[in-house]
Amino acid sequence: MDIPAPGEVAAPKPAADIPAPGEVRRPAPAPAPAAPAQPGPAGQAFGGGGGGFDPNEGLIADVGGDIPTKGNKGIVIIAALGALVFGIGLGWMLNNISSKGKLVATGKEKGAVMLKEVQDVAEMRKSISLKMEDIAKKMAADPKGGAADLKALSDANFEKHPKIDNLFGWQLAAVHKAGIQKTFELYEEANGLKTDLSYLSTFATAYADALKEGSGPRLFAVKFTKDKAVVVARTKAICGEAECEGGKESGATALGIIETVGGDETVLPIGSGDGQVMPIDPSGQMYGYIVGLKPENNASAVYASLLKRVMERLEAMNAAEGKALKALKNYSDDPDVDGSGQPEPGE
Repeated sequence: MDIPAPGEVAAPKPAADIPAPGEVRRPAPAPAPAAPAQPGPAGQAFGGGGGGFDPNEGLIADVGGDIPTKGNKGIVIIAALGALVFGIGLGWMLNNISSKGKLVATGKEKGAVMLKEVQDVAEMRKSISLKMEDIAKKMAADPKGGAADLKALSDANFEKHPKIDNLFGWQLAAVHKAGIQKTFELYEEANGLKTDLSYLSTFATAYADALKEGSGPRLFAVKFTKDKAVVVARTKAICGEAECEGGKESGATALGIIETVGGDETVLPIGSGDGQVMPIDPSGQMYGYIVGLKPENNASAVYASLLKRVMERLEAMNAAEGKALKALKNYSDDPDVDGSGQPEPGE
């Protein structure tokens, strides 16, 4: 073995003559005496040794069978890779088609849920609209009975609807944009209706007595406490120990007042101290602005204003629900994934 001396590195051995894949190792030729180089024939691109190129040179003639060419193995590998890529692509396409089919099926199912929810909200609106006509008539003759009907109407409907979470999902985004807009308008008005109807019901219940014809207060006073002053209704003026004659208040020492609608009358001394009252002079622009020209109708005016807001909500819902229902019906009947095939809903 050729071992180098300390500090020296062994000289590398010549690389083994390893044939390329698909080639056969060529035996080393026997040494031959050098011969003078002969020029190649005229026109030959490369000068060199004598004789033409022999394609079989360097091959062993009898190796048992045909020798495959170098390119065959590469062709097989490329074909295998191509088949693999094609198979993956085909599988992806089939899986994609299957997934889209599932999405469409899911869209159809969810579309039916969304359509049913909006239909229920529309039916709720119709029911409230019809009953509000009867309740408005009843309020004029029987405010307490009408107030009870308002509360029952609000509780019966808004415990069930609207359920906007039934609309949540990617399917809503695939509905025609005009239908989406009207659906949100419908639900915005429905939520507003819930609030306004609750206000109306609460007010009618609290002020049922004041809503009776001619039952509203006409004169007001201010009652003082340690930290605030509150407005009360005054019923009479007390002069000494009896009611002032002729309704005059110039010499009054106390006032009869009512602190709550439908409440009992109490008598408090006139003054600005704790537990005392002072009459409000029914004059000036601010008095007219706050109380109105007919103070006895003040509760009725507030009730009318609240009722008007409820009716406006119902009208706005009616205007929005047509396109919303049409768009959701179109989607429920023929859903797609991105909404590109949805027709514009009519009224």
